[in-house]
Amino acid sequence: DDDDDEDDELCPVDCVKEFKTEEEFSRILSKAEASNALVVVDFYRTSCGSCKYIEQGFAKICRGAGDPQTPIIFLKHNVLDEYDEQSEVAERLKIRSVPLFHFYKNGVILEAFATRDKDRILQTIRKYTHSDS
Repeated sequence: DDDDDEDDELCPVDCVKEFKTEEEFSRILSKAEASNALVVVDFYRTSCGSCKYIEQGFAKICRGAGDPQTPIIFLKHNVLDEYDEQSEVAERLKIRSVPLFHFYKNGVILEAFATRDKDRILQTIRKYTHSDS
């Protein structure tokens, strides 16, 4: 009986932080603003296969993104709350389909798209983190 949960144990650092509430989200966004960090959010649903697929890739990007010059904050949010209702965040952002990725800088959304393509996420991150100096 192979238990899928074993994969989680192998990952020493979960660098993708989960947030649940609107309040948490805005707190993270304003903290990010202070450090001029790019915020990448993975909106998902547990029942969604593509979400599980890209979640692996997202965690890999996160682990490889250790560039001190360009702080990046990786987040994930389940668009359904514990009662299987739309979460307040998903409600406010009018999220209809997942997996959906949002990119924020200075509290403003720069880009949003649904994808299960890791390279596309990576390219978008690069686009917004390369210093223009």
